[in-house]
Amino acid sequence: MLSRIPLLLLFLLFVSNPLKGFPASAEAPTLHCERVQFKGTGFDTVRLDLSRTPLSLFWVDKDGDRYQNFVHLRKEIEEEGKTLLFATNSGIYAEDYTPLGLHIENGKTLRRINRSTGGNGNFSLVPNGVFYIQQGEPAILETADYIAQGATPELAVQSGPMLVYRGEIHPKFNPDSESVYVRNGVGIDSEDRVVFAISQKAVNLFTFASYFRDHLGCENALYLDGALSGMYSPCLGREDIGFNYVGILAVVEDAEP
Repeated sequence: MLSRIPLLLLFLLFVSNPLKGFPASAEAPTLHCERVQFKGTGFDTVRLDLSRTPLSLFWVDKDGDRYQNFVHLRKEIEEEGKTLLFATNSGIYAEDYTPLGLHIENGKTLRRINRSTGGNGNFSLVPNGVFYIQQGEPAILETADYIAQGATPELAVQSGPMLVYRGEIHPKFNPDSESVYVRNGVGIDSEDRVVFAISQKAVNLFTFASYFRDHLGCENALYLDGALSGMYSPCLGREDIGFNYVGILAVVEDAEP
């Protein structure tokens, strides 16, 4: 009987604290999701800490075809035993549905930086910029500053215009502008979390930029798109199908071992 006591004590100790002495399992991705009313408009917002929640960028699938929408992306991911937790469209694209600006996936540059400052459209409303992740740290820089820095990111998308840069709203945005669309963008808040937001109804660029700066506390924020903007975010109760996209930014939960 005495010989069994040490084994019994060891068993009781393990039951009371089963992880002590064993490596902790990896943390599951965590998303902070909220719906906010700001200046009479609703915004769906997702924040993520990259130290716990990796972000991925997608363009084409294993067959070389564009994912195009969130349904196709989710289907491909689920076939790998993984789960799509979040997705939104990203970056500028050309008429042939290829990235028109910088596009880096998994450290591989699939499209180079676009240095153009002319033309029409939102991207030409300079300054435009780049959202990127380097060594797990997110950043948003005006395109010229990004080029000067010589970054070597593992993920990057180029779009425009900049919504907020160094705490200042884009100087060409008009508070009374009647050019309104459903819009989505990305920023980095004071805790270095990546923040994605989409308006629930059509807004102008000044209101959208104000939301990033004045409510979300983003010193830097980048416009992603308008009119065709979409978000897949079950944590907010929305599962948009998505439109005919090129780049898609997403959070994917790996299959359990």
